[in-house]
Amino acid sequence: LCLWSPVADKIHSLARPESYGRVKVDKYRDLNSLHLKYARRNGISAFKNSAALHKSLPDFLRKDRLVKIKSNKYYIVMHLSHSHPYLTPQAQKLLDDIGKRFHKKLEEKGMGKYKYQISSLLRTKESQKSLSRSNVNASSNTSHLYGTTFDIAYATIVKRPLPWMNIRVQDPKAIKCLSEAIGELRREGRCVVVTERIEKCFHITVKY
Repeated sequence: LCLWSPVADKIHSLARPESYGRVKVDKYRDLNSLHLKYARRNGISAFKNSAALHKSLPDFLRKDRLVKIKSNKYYIVMHLSHSHPYLTPQAQKLLDDIGKRFHKKLEEKGMGKYKYQISSLLRTKESQKSLSRSNVNASSNTSHLYGTTFDIAYATIVKRPLPWMNIRVQDPKAIKCLSEAIGELRREGRCVVVTERIEKCFHITVKY
């Protein structure tokens, strides 16, 4: 049995990941103003803090305004220090469609089973303010506030050699398949994307 928990996540982060070569990804450069445009148009109103989020959460879930994001066959939700595991239904569909496209590419290349990692989801104003204090690259005005946006880490990817085993690896070919899958959906008009170099993630906002 493989239990993915904050403790296990920390152990994996400290361990040296298996490397198969240099990781290269596509550089997507959709500006923050574009992310905010679609987030405000399609998302929820920003929550002031975690208390406000949890107070409204039952109603938001019941009315399908938000859905809980859980690890599945496509991705693993990492330990979230500054965000909460919720997205709008449209953003969840995009997240799963990236997974389907990614797995199809892996299958076409005979590359086996991989999962990608979700490093950030819905934030509150309070958590974003806290993040801004510790990360100079974190804007105080982010599309993460609206439930339309998620970050996919690209420094490593998760390989599953056995049903109960998850191993972080640096596999450039697999990560390139993920990058290409995101790029295809971007060109199809499903999302806007920026490749964040310092955080090593794809910052993605659903358009519809």
